[in-house]
Amino acid sequence: MKLQLINIRDAVVDTFWFLPALMALLAAGAALATIAIDSAVGDAWLRNTSWVWLGGPEGARSVLSVIAGSIMTVVSIVFSLTVTTLAQTSSHYGPRVLRNFTADRGVQFTLGTFIATFIYCLMVLRTVRSIENSFVPYISVNIGMLLALVSMAVLIYFIHHISQNIQAENLIANVGEQFLESLPVLFPEGIGRPSDNTCSEQLPDDSQWQAADIVLSAATGYVQVVDDEQLIKLATQHDLMLQLARRPGGFVTTTSTLLHVLPRAHMNPDIELQLRDCFSLGVHCTPHQDAKYMMQQMVEIGVHALSTGINEPFTALACIDWIGASLCGVARRELPMALRQDEHGRLRVIACTLDFEELTDTAFDQIRLYGARNPDVMLHLLKTIGDIASDVRRDSDRNALVRHAQLVGEDASQIVNLTDRLRVADRLQETLMTLVQSLRNEHEIT
Repeated sequence: MKLQLINIRDAVVDTFWFLPALMALLAAGAALATIAIDSAVGDAWLRNTSWVWLGGPEGARSVLSVIAGSIMTVVSIVFSLTVTTLAQTSSHYGPRVLRNFTADRGVQFTLGTFIATFIYCLMVLRTVRSIENSFVPYISVNIGMLLALVSMAVLIYFIHHISQNIQAENLIANVGEQFLESLPVLFPEGIGRPSDNTCSEQLPDDSQWQAADIVLSAATGYVQVVDDEQLIKLATQHDLMLQLARRPGGFVTTTSTLLHVLPRAHMNPDIELQLRDCFSLGVHCTPHQDAKYMMQQMVEIGVHALSTGINEPFTALACIDWIGASLCGVARRELPMALRQDEHGRLRVIACTLDFEELTDTAFDQIRLYGARNPDVMLHLLKTIGDIASDVRRDSDRNALVRHAQLVGEDASQIVNLTDRLRVADRLQETLMTLVQSLRNEHEIT
């Protein structure tokens, strides 16, 4: 059920068409409602009202036709602007950030407003009669005029919204803020903590895992979501121990192993199908449980900025800032552990977890390689690593930062100017000293 809800949200709520379609349906319903009100109350009460439109049938048709025609022209302009923005964004910042635009509520609301206004006017226009039982839905026509004014205001908002979103600083900040907001989901605290020391003793040895049953993928694609709760439930229900071979973001084929299962004797085709259904596959990665995917969005923007065709180092520096802020958020959290027990303390699931070291590899490797000849980029990487040091609580995380600082120092040998190389060397020493000092401070606290 959890996977189904996530898939529905991903396929419906975060897509470009859902909100406009919903607003179009609401507009059709509103048109029917206002027409019914017009039929019920008539127009006598409007005669003494000076600020509303009170024309005849032909005037009503003209007003509604002009509004509908103008709105469709505006829709074509908005659609063209959106497609152009998507194309430029993809070529300038990378294809992964397109999801942020297609799921943008401002763009969806703008298109939905115009389509809703168009449908509303058409629905009202069909009820205007000038021969026999002349009928003009004055309330509906005036609401249509009001919607036209609202549409113009939304058009102004849309132009402002798009101009803000395509700015590199705002785009990077949006991705970074989404990462920080998603930390409780990406790295839930208190997950997989052994209740006692017997958890490690329950681990099967290599020979037992070699004899384990395997659950293969039924399709080819990326693992988008894994239903951890259902896996533990099934493992407890059928007295199984599961070892995950893939985590969200991994690519699988029909010959790829999803799970190793012990004991083999407890397995049957029905259980295998239920276990396989705990994995959701798709043609692309999603940010729901994949922290590396969200980090890759920022890295991709930075790498594009450092390419020779674009050459915008300040955009890359902004990416490094938000990458550092994201890693600080991860460093402060208690990361999920791989060993998952049931309520009775029995080991049921061995998860494939993402640790801080692997996330730093994703964050720093590509930017370091592409910016190796740029002293500003290398200096900023070292500064960011030093800033993260104050939030690090685990020695393994600190060792990962030390390793990346040393890699930056090694790659800085590609810098042409000797003075710049010396600046990087000095900053490297400062960063390493900061990491050592953070280790001392941590030991003093503990």
